[in-house]
Parts: sequence; structure tokens; C-alpha cells
Amino acid sequence: MEPEKLKELVRQNDNESRRQLFEAYYKRTYAVAFNILRRRENAEDITQDAFIKAFENIDQLKDGAKFGAWLAVITSNLARNYLKREKRILYTDEEAVAPGEPEVNYTEDSAMRNLKIERNRKAIRKLHAEQYQVVVLQYYYDLKLEDIAGMLELRPGTVKSRLHRARQRLAGELEQKDDPGCLLDKGGAGDPCPKKKT
Repeated sequence: MEPEKLKELVRQNDNESRRQLFEAYYKRTYAVAFNILRRRENAEDITQDAFIKAFENIDQLKDGAKFGAWLAVITSNLARNYLKREKRILYTDEEAVAPGEPEVNYTEDSAMRNLKIERNRKAIRKLHAEQYQVVVLQYYYDLKLEDIAGMLELRPGTVKSRLHRARQRLAGELEQKDDPGCLLDKGGAGDPCPKKKT
């Protein structure tokens, strides 16, 4: 969505502009919630709650062009708080596909591309919630370190540290996955991708 159009919708904050914002940002907001919670039902609930909270507090958003990033912060905070309340982290192999999204047939090239993308997604899903949050804000929403710090009410050094640890963990995960032995599904109960000794 164009920044000027986004700013105008945020400024108006009426039913029609809320509907347009909801439709434009639902899938990516759901993906943020799902990647933390790992359960479709919980992710849908948190996504709804995040939009409600955002619309109720939209006057606190100083730059309407950053609505998507601000909504991602609200969503990830709600999801993290949910996990704290539940005192457990749920892991599944479900993919972060918004409900009702159509299935797609892939060619061999696009299948290989999607294999790499899925590997990256799986690595990102293994990050701790705090690390996942800063990675999404920097790489998905293209925010600067100072903007992330401001949105999360953290010191820039804390954000930098979380990004550094996230990059290290991702590098380790992806390096392991690039091992040719990890590309083959060996089946059975054996570990198809043994961890490298560090």
C-alpha cells in the first residue's frame, strides 16, 4: 500500500478505512502471530485482538506510514504475552498460511526456490520470540535499529544484541541445512540432519 494512502487511512480511522487496513494487513499480521504461537486458532484470535488494539490506540501512532510495523509489534507482544500466560511454547509443522488461501501448483524451479524459502522460514521459526520480533521488524518491515528500539521501548544496544544473536542462530541453522546429507530424507527414526559439533 502506498505510504500516502496508508497515512490517510490511519488518519481517518473510520469503519471503511479500518476495513481496508484489515484486508491489506491481515495475512502478514496472522503470519507474525502464527510464527510465535504455532497454532492456527490461537494465531487467528491474536490477530483479531491485535487489530482491535491497534484501532483503539491508533492516535498513538506518530507516523501512519509505519502502521504495518506498529501492528507487527502489537501482534508479537500479544502473542508473547499469551505464551507467558500459558507458560508453554507450542511447536508444530503447520505452515503459516492464512485460512482460505488457495493451493498453488509449482514447477520444478519454483519448487526448489520454495524449498529454500521454507528452509529459511523454518530457521526463523526456531528463533526465540524476542529475536523473531526484531528480525521481522528489520528485514520484513525494513525498519532502522533506532526505529525498532523506539517501537519496542528498548535501548538500541539491546536491539542490536538481539539481532546479532538471531543472525548467529540463523547462520548455524542454515549452514547445517546446506550440508548435502541434510537434503535427503532418510526416513525412519534416525536423525536425517545430525547437529554439527561446535
